[in-house]
Formats: sequence, C-alpha cells, structure tokens
Amino acid sequence: MTRELAGLLVANAAYFGVGWAALVAAGWVTAERSSWYRLGVAYPFGLVVVTLPASYIALFGAPVAITAIVVGAVVVLAAVVRARAWRRFGRLGGRLRLQASRGGLAGGALFLVLAAVLAYAARTFATRPDLEWDSWAIWLAKARLLYDDPSAAPAALRSGNYGQSPYPLGLPTLEALGFKAMGQYDSTAIGVQFWLLACAFPVALWSLLRSRARTWVIALVAIAIVAAPQILFQLLTRFADVPLGLFVGLGVGAGAAWVVSRANETWLLACFAVFLGMAGITKSEGFLFALAGCVALAVAVAVARDRALAGQAAKAIGAVLVLILPWRLYCSAYGLTTPDYDLGHAVDPSYLSAHADRVGPAASELWHQLAKTQSWGLLVWVILLALVVGLVARQWPLLAFAGTWLVLAAGGLLLTYWISTLPLESHLTNSSYRTIVSLLIGGGAVVPLFVFPRAVDE
Repeated sequence: MTRELAGLLVANAAYFGVGWAALVAAGWVTAERSSWYRLGVAYPFGLVVVTLPASYIALFGAPVAITAIVVGAVVVLAAVVRARAWRRFGRLGGRLRLQASRGGLAGGALFLVLAAVLAYAARTFATRPDLEWDSWAIWLAKARLLYDDPSAAPAALRSGNYGQSPYPLGLPTLEALGFKAMGQYDSTAIGVQFWLLACAFPVALWSLLRSRARTWVIALVAIAIVAAPQILFQLLTRFADVPLGLFVGLGVGAGAAWVVSRANETWLLACFAVFLGMAGITKSEGFLFALAGCVALAVAVAVARDRALAGQAAKAIGAVLVLILPWRLYCSAYGLTTPDYDLGHAVDPSYLSAHADRVGPAASELWHQLAKTQSWGLLVWVILLALVVGLVARQWPLLAFAGTWLVLAAGGLLLTYWISTLPLESHLTNSSYRTIVSLLIGGGAVVPLFVFPRAVDE
C-alpha cells in the first residue's frame, strides 16, 4: 500500500502545481503584488482545472489520465511563458516567509488544532475498506470503468448498468485519476483522496476570505465545518455529498468575498466559477447549488448598484453556465433521465397541488437534520446569527448574496422532495442527512465576512 499511497500523493502534489501555474498564468500570483496568500487555493483550483475537462472528454472515450497530463502541461507551459514563474519562485518564497511570520497567532493556533484532528483521522481514511452500497455500486464502479476501459465507458455509462446514468462524472473521474496514480484499483487507499479534500478546504477558505475576514474567525468556522462529526463520517463513506459541499462552500465563499471587495479581485470570480462548475459535475444537486450561486451574484450586484461590477459578474455567471450546462445537454441528447423525479413537475401547478402533503414533512425533516447538534453542533445557528449581524450592520450586498443563495438552495432542495416519486419517509431517511451538507458548508463559508470583518485598509 505504501507505493500506492506515494503515487496518489504525487498526483495530488501535481494538482497543487497545476493550480499554482494557473494562478501565475492568469497574473493572480506575482511576487510584486504580495499575492502569496492566494496559493492557499492552488490545490483545489488545480484539481478542478484538471478533473473538470477530463470528465467531459471521457465522454468521448479518452483516458482521463492522458487528458489530465495534457491539460496540466499546457497550464504549466502558459505560466512559464507568461510570468517567468521559475525566476520568480525565489522572491515569492521570501515573501511567503515574511508574511507568514505576521499571521494571527490565535488563528494559527486554531488551524493547528484542526490539523491535529485531521492528522488523527488520516490512518482511518487510508485503511478503512469501502462498505457502503452507493459508494462501490455507483461512484467507484464508474471510476473503475473510466480507469480500466475508457473506450467502452461512454456507452456503458449511458446504459444505466453503472448506477443512475444522469449522475455526473466529476467524482468518478477524480477517483479514476487516483487509481491511475496508484497503478491499480484500490477502493481502500482512495479514501486518502477524500481526506486530502478535507485538509484543503480550511486553507483554501482562508485564502479566499483572508483579505476581508479575521484569520481566527475563519479558523473557528473551518473547525466547525471540517471537525463536525458528519463531515468526516460521510467522507469515509466515499459518497459525493461532502466533496460536493466542499466545492460549493469554496465557490460560495469566493463569490461572497468578491461582493464585499472594493478592489478588482477577478481571481475571486474565477474561483467562484471554477468551484461551482466542479460542484455542477460532482452531483446532480450541484447543478441547483451552482445556479443558485449565479442568481445570488446577480442579485448582490443589483443591490450594490455598481455598474462596474455588473460586467465582471456577468462573465463569471457565464463561465459557470459554460462549465455546467454541457452535462445537462449531454443527458438531454441521450435521454438520460432519473426515475426519482421529473423536473417538469416543478412547474406543473396541478402536480404540485396534488402532492402538497409532502412539503410539511420534508421541510420538518430537513430542518431537523440542519439543527442536529450531535451531527453539526451549532453551525446552523451560527449561520443565522451571521445573517442577523449582516442585517444590523446593513451589509446589504453581502446579505443579498448569502440570503439569496441560502433561500434558493434550500428551496430547490425542498422542491426535489416535493416532486420526487419515491416514498417520502424512506427517501428522507436515506438522504436528508446528506443533502443538507452543502447548505451548511456553503452558509458557513460566508460567516467570517459578517462577523468581525476586516476593513479594506487593514
């Protein structure tokens, strides 16, 4: 297993390198602009830059590893050509050490606590076998097909023999890349990939919010999210819900940080688009959460009444749509539908009226899961308190963004249970504790911007 884990870690280090290169190529990381802290987002950014195109190109039978290598090489070459990345490495490293010494001691201590928790859990992720039905029958089965026989994957995945065919391929592609790096299919060791996602989230969230929020508040929120019992438990199952929530959280956090920024922080909009785009191809609900993010950004810009922001926001929204719509068009072209619900019923008044008795129980159960302290602590109450703080402080654009996203995301989730054809009680029992994950992580990601926000000139 040591050799397999070494290969997986090398692949994830490469994701960081690609993310770094992408930030350099775009001009968002330079030694002169004191932008070192943006490297905190490099790992998940690079992971998405590689995985997202690989998942789409796999639909044509191309091996995911080849696509990943080509994309990564192009990004690195672009960074070298544009920014002379290798010559600036030394100066950037010096800036890193200088700024790190000035970090908040309280925030650093809290992040060390979180690191200790994750380190303690590392061995479990590396040794626990995959036991859950949906994990090995759907996600890992798709991933193994992409790894073992990529040329046969497109037709086989459309057949419905590998779980539900409308499920997007973001997570299976990431797992298939992990198998390629390990040199074999290993459903146990791949758990480390999920652990790395949990490790990356706090650092990336700090990178996104650092210029507008206090480090110690970001650290507290990161602990409340990542150390919540349900996060690590659900990550161990290899289901897609927590990875989806982590990408949603980073996308929503990036969008919120841009809304409150007075500078031309286009890199935040890029993160908004990239992470919500990844959410859209990680799980079916991700499409809903990504669209909610687009609407929330448009509403926040309208509230801010700043025409200069409108053009940037429109480009970011367009980028999200470009990333998530191809999968929906692909499913439509091949008639890939789920038997669980018909989206047409969402706009059918007669159907909605006939099934209105599902709304109350569904809403009650979703709230019960959100407020379950043994699973999530007081996270939902912290989110609601942050919204109240934003209302009192008149943080209107930020409040419009966060409130719109939460209402649309929660409302859309409730609507899926409303129009579902599955028996309500069993459906809620089997899924409600998982589907609310993105609501909590996405809502939690904006809390530091409301609570003790950092002034622009600090």
